[in-house]
Amino acid sequence: MPKAYVIGHVTLTNAEKFIADYGSKVEATITAFGGKFLVRGGEVSHQEGEPLGDINVVIEFPDRAAAISWEESEQYQAILPGRTDNSVGNVAIVDGV
Repeated sequence: MPKAYVIGHVTLTNAEKFIADYGSKVEATITAFGGKFLVRGGEVSHQEGEPLGDINVVIEFPDRAAAISWEESEQYQAILPGRTDNSVGNVAIVDGV
């Protein structure tokens, strides 16, 4: 079964609340489902198109089922408003090869 990746590009609308309500808590929810950050922030060199956001992440999960279980979990849903209320962006789950 291929690994799955959560890819997110987020632009902050309230950085302080985002960090307090979501950013400082999300990693514990990810590791609980076997996930790990491969990319979290860092310097970005835009090669083509428009910049994607203030924060760019790639999270690796053992498989799609683990990624979906994380996304639907009570732990993650409890902190999700900290992201959605304080940022705009795109998040997708992509199967690996």
